Amino acid sequence: MYEAFYKLHDKPFRLTPDPGMLFPSKGHKRAMSYLLYGFDKGEGFVMITGAVGTGKTLLIQKLYEELGRRNIAMASIASANLDGEDILPAVAAELDLPYEGRSKEALLQDLKQHLIKLSTRHTHALLVVDEAQTLTPAALEMLRILSNFEHKGRALLQVFLVGQTELRRIIISNHMEQLRQRIIASYRLEPMEAEESRAYILHRLRAVGWTDDPALAPEIFTAVHRASRGIPRKINMIMDRLLLYGYLEELHRLDEGALNTVLDEIRDEMPEVPQTLEPPAVSRQQEPTRAPAVSKQESELAVLELKRNNILLQLMREEIRLKEILQGDSPTTAETDEADGSDPQHLHSMRGGQ
Repeated sequence: MYEAFYKLHDKPFRLTPDPGMLFPSKGHKRAMSYLLYGFDKGEGFVMITGAVGTGKTLLIQKLYEELGRRNIAMASIASANLDGEDILPAVAAELDLPYEGRSKEALLQDLKQHLIKLSTRHTHALLVVDEAQTLTPAALEMLRILSNFEHKGRALLQVFLVGQTELRRIIISNHMEQLRQRIIASYRLEPMEAEESRAYILHRLRAVGWTDDPALAPEIFTAVHRASRGIPRKINMIMDRLLLYGYLEELHRLDEGALNTVLDEIRDEMPEVPQTLEPPAVSRQQEPTRAPAVSKQESELAVLELKRNNILLQLMREEIRLKEILQGDSPTTAETDEADGSDPQHLHSMRGGQ
């Protein structure tokens, strides 16, 4: 509809993830760096969390592209409330192993033997679990057991957990200390800041041939960020509706008045959702009595993760230096000092060329 009116060759703000439209935000660059770093370690868990609509699924799709040229056997599960009895058949099915009528013990042995065969062929086995916050504690424990499989001193399976922020709370509140100790890297995707939100909107428009038609008033960007809270999926929804409104009204300039009309329409369609489009917060009276304790544990975990991530970043830099030395291109002292102060977000692009 509005694509032809504004001479765009595609819809710029689709709700379905499209790796070709990936905006290289600061958060996504860093999350990808942790995923690739964890993958190179070849063991344990890597955990990526974030609110609904922050781009976790798109990040995983981009990871598949990054790893497509490597010798790996990748299994992917979109978790839907899987429990301890369901998780093994799901993993077996993704690895093309028979599972119907097999007991849990038999499936564990089948999976281990299959993973050993992959290992002898120097094939890296990776399991990616999306929507991991819907897994039961029993299912998470079963994944930990799978991650313990090893052969000749090498782990046979690595697991990436991708889910909403509740995943952290599930692990903490169920005292899953053994699983926590197996997490070698973790990162939480945050909503975009106002300036990054503006760059995201322009990036998507230009990707489909936008030439300032419609023109966007400067206040549009601030207002969209405020209404969406910087969450990409919500930005997409608002901007798509705004372009549709412009087409219906035959507008070639969109201002805050047009945006407010669109936001009012959205609120009329979803009257129970407040202006920010977020669902209502749970009142303190409805929260479980253990919430304060969990909150304290989450704070402690955040501090520990920050320390661990700082150590990981230093290890990443050291690994890059060692590779340069082995390649006969040892950095100078000045270059080394510069690397120590550099932003680790460049790691993804450096790894992409390896």
